[in-house]
Amino acid sequence: MKLVQLQYFVTTVKYNSITKAAKKLYVSQPAISNAIKELEDEFNTTLFKRNNNVIFLTEQGKYLYSLATSLLNRAQRVENEMREFVKKKEVLKIGIPPMLGVFLIPLILDVFSKSHPHIEVDVEELGSFENRKKVLENEIDLSLTVVEDMEKISTNLDYIILGKISLLFLVNKSHKLANRKSITFKDLENMPLLLMKEDTLQSHVVAAEFQKLNVEPNIKIRTNQLYTIKEMVSNNKYGAFFFEYLLKEDDNLVTIPFEPNIQFNIILAWNKKTTLDKLAIEFIRFFRGLKIEFEKAN
Repeated sequence: MKLVQLQYFVTTVKYNSITKAAKKLYVSQPAISNAIKELEDEFNTTLFKRNNNVIFLTEQGKYLYSLATSLLNRAQRVENEMREFVKKKEVLKIGIPPMLGVFLIPLILDVFSKSHPHIEVDVEELGSFENRKKVLENEIDLSLTVVEDMEKISTNLDYIILGKISLLFLVNKSHKLANRKSITFKDLENMPLLLMKEDTLQSHVVAAEFQKLNVEPNIKIRTNQLYTIKEMVSNNKYGAFFFEYLLKEDDNLVTIPFEPNIQFNIILAWNKKTTLDKLAIEFIRFFRGLKIEFEKAN
């Protein structure tokens, strides 16, 4: 039994005519007749009596009519509610590291939202490792993140590289290192430091650099909050690790590049083993054509 067969049957009953039902449904008369015959064969019964080219419902036909009208009404409600649901604003879930999001979200998502007003973007602030883990587990649709070594990226991820970003050292302008043109991790031995939390790439890279020197870093505070980092560095007691392009004009703070330069790749990644929905595909297509001029604000 199919819904279309029931629709043909109910319409025939409503108009008391196969000819009128066919006209109403824009189908042929044989299509209506065949549907009714298939229902009769399926239930091994007769649905209509015929007398002088006039059709009448049998008792079995009356019973099926009551069941069919109820079922078709429910099916119509399902269709209507589904259409209304689809009309609602669609949501795309993107993970992004907190520090990266500060300058990338305004540059990327503002432009995307203007060209795709029907899509709502739900941004989750996640460290780089948690970010990629969640996209592989299909908890988020896309991961906009940073990677140090592209050869170490999971083979289950596809990605687009947007550009590169350098890791810098952030200090107060009154700090003893503030006038340095460059800095090494050896210079940071025993210095009180702020560092992002352990699920971030920044934290792993900094730990690895100190480990090369066989030095235990003097980490005082771990936080992913950009405002907290800047405020704590402003009091001139701490130094912190900072991405370039993040520091706006500030009278009290300065960034110093590392020697040698430490760079990360900015990528958009997704699970290659998952069939992407149309929202993710639209964002990836938009991202491929994106050209961002990274400019230092300080």
